[in-house]
Amino acid sequence: MERDLKRRTTHYPVVQFKKDTWEIDEFDISSIYLLVGSEKAMLIDCGIGLGDLLGTARMLTDKELLVAVTGDQIDHTGNVCQFDEIWMNRERKEKSIPEELALRRKIVSDIALRQQGNIGSGMYGVYPLYAYNPERDLVVPEEPVPMIHPITDGMQFDLGGDRIVTAFQCPGHVTGQMMFLDSFSRSLFCGDALNYYLEIGTAPIEETIAYLEKMQELEDLYDGIYNGNHDFRAPGASLGSDCLPNALALARQIRDENCNILEVPSFKGSASGDRSHKVLQKYRNFVCYRPFDI
Repeated sequence: MERDLKRRTTHYPVVQFKKDTWEIDEFDISSIYLLVGSEKAMLIDCGIGLGDLLGTARMLTDKELLVAVTGDQIDHTGNVCQFDEIWMNRERKEKSIPEELALRRKIVSDIALRQQGNIGSGMYGVYPLYAYNPERDLVVPEEPVPMIHPITDGMQFDLGGDRIVTAFQCPGHVTGQMMFLDSFSRSLFCGDALNYYLEIGTAPIEETIAYLEKMQELEDLYDGIYNGNHDFRAPGASLGSDCLPNALALARQIRDENCNILEVPSFKGSASGDRSHKVLQKYRNFVCYRPFDI
């Protein structure tokens, strides 16, 4: 059973970048992925809850939907209440799912400012104006939280037609972070486990290095890595081939205590009011290691 939220926008920018594989752009906030097999479909992540995610998915497929979440962060769980059940690593049982409305409103407001040219210059110089109304379209949870099924390392989801999606644990950005390897599209969906601006530090650095090395070990099984937003790539495009080796090199510098720490302004820009951050840099990769940034 699925829960319908009437009147909220379904006007997400959507890109089909491989056969039966879509990226749903939640208005520059989050990237949500839809994978369709011969028997079932799978949504990876639920965004911050801006708009009718279920309605959009139903415009693309009528197959039974499995919903899996890469992490319990605010911009991955916002729309979970549209579904009766989801799959998720629930190590942080105290974490509110979805998170409080006021904080989600703040993030949506920051992104709206950026779209008006007030925050940041953007990777491509221009941020589009999207047709949404935060007062109408930001989901206010009125239904109960869905049943949460646990995801474990190595668990597989069979969508039919030789489309097998395998989950791997990748701690570092948050505890319980997961990534999903799709055999059919040869894609690795990693949530916030990799990006050109990568925040880590919730797990021992050795564990973070281990999952980045696991990503490298899996390289023969995928053609591209797709993360949980597109701030450093175009929608439907994968992260560059330099992203993973550079992030891994910086993580090893942290482990070896051989770091050149820089202080940089918030990526959101000064208008956001966010403080600067201490980071490590290698070419276009930045790693923010939380113990350095306290």
